[in-house]
Order: sequence, then C-alpha cells, then structure tokens
Amino acid sequence: MANTVDAMKKMSKKEITRVFLLQNGLLILLGIGIIFISSGILNWTKQLSFSLGAIILAVVLAVVVGFLNVVFDRLLPERLTDDGGLNKLIFKDRGIIDILWLCVLIGVAEELLFRGIIQFYFGFWASVILFVLVHFRYLNKVYLLFNITITSIIIAGLFQFSNQNLIAVIVFHILFNFIGALDMRNRYQNEGGVAHGEERRREHGERRRSRV
Repeated sequence: MANTVDAMKKMSKKEITRVFLLQNGLLILLGIGIIFISSGILNWTKQLSFSLGAIILAVVLAVVVGFLNVVFDRLLPERLTDDGGLNKLIFKDRGIIDILWLCVLIGVAEELLFRGIIQFYFGFWASVILFVLVHFRYLNKVYLLFNITITSIIIAGLFQFSNQNLIAVIVFHILFNFIGALDMRNRYQNEGGVAHGEERRREHGERRRSRV
C-alpha cells in the first residue's frame, strides 16, 4: 500500500486521472462484454431496466449512509480513518465536476463487475467478500474494514431487493462516493478548519489552557 501511495505522489493530477480512466474503463468493457455474452440481450436489458422505486431507494440509502459516514469520519481520530494518504492524494486538489466524473467511472465499473457479474453468478457473499478484498488498503484498519464491509453488504442487499437492478446500485455507488469525496476534498483543502474529533479536542484543550 505504501508503495502505491509513494508511486502516485510522483504523478501529476492528469497522470492519476489517466490511471483511473484506464483501469475503470477496462473494467467497464470487461463487465459489459461478460454480461452480454453470458446472459444474452434479454437479461442484459433486465439488469439495466429503469425502475423509479429502486432508484429512489438507492438515492435515499446513499444520502443516509453517506452522511453517516461523513459524521463518523469527522468525529473519529484521524489514525482510525486514514487510508495511507491515497484519498487525500486523489481528491484534495480536484474540482467538483472532476470528482463527479471519477465517482461515475468508479461506480459504473465496480458495479458492473461486482454486482453484474460476481453477485449475479456467484451469489451475495461472494460479491461482498471480493468487494472488501479489492479495497485492500482498508484491511489493516479496524474502522475502515468495518465501514467497507457494511457498505458492501448494503450495496449487495440493494441489488437483491431491487430485483438485480444494476442502475439502482450504480446510482447508490456514485452518490455515496460523491458525498464522501466532497467531504474529504473540503477537509483536505481546509486542514485545520475542519478537524477530526481528536484534533478538535486537542485544539479545545489548548484554548482553555491559554485562558488560564
């Protein structure tokens, strides 16, 4: 993980974007190809059918879970929520539209793979476990591991509950990531302005001592 972050620190913002475009673009093409070839046109259109109820549920879930995630990220000490600096590297200096496109790309690519292929063919828990393992930078932090596991279960559950509707889980994934990414961007750009819980308590203690 440290090697990955160190390598990315040497890249420009454009180079990091190209890496994401290449990796997730290939995942999208792979997912579309496998789903289309193995399922046929009928199952393909069924998984991508528009369901207003499923999409509304996805939006509500993403907003609730996303904002709960933001609250915990702000309250907990940074040592529990730090992923090694990769999120900071990716989101700190990006514009909102840039972040949105990255979230769309990641959401589409990962859901085509994990829900459209893995969960469709191998089941609920296979998609949950593999989704967690792919986010390997979270595995050595208890809170991050718990967080990504719960998120994975929620997405897999939404896929099952929505009658395997890919659009619903893609919408959830995009919105959930976008909420978290915007909060990270704001915190990283205003370091000291919006602190983690531990830092906030330390600053409060210092202010109290200065009054004595």
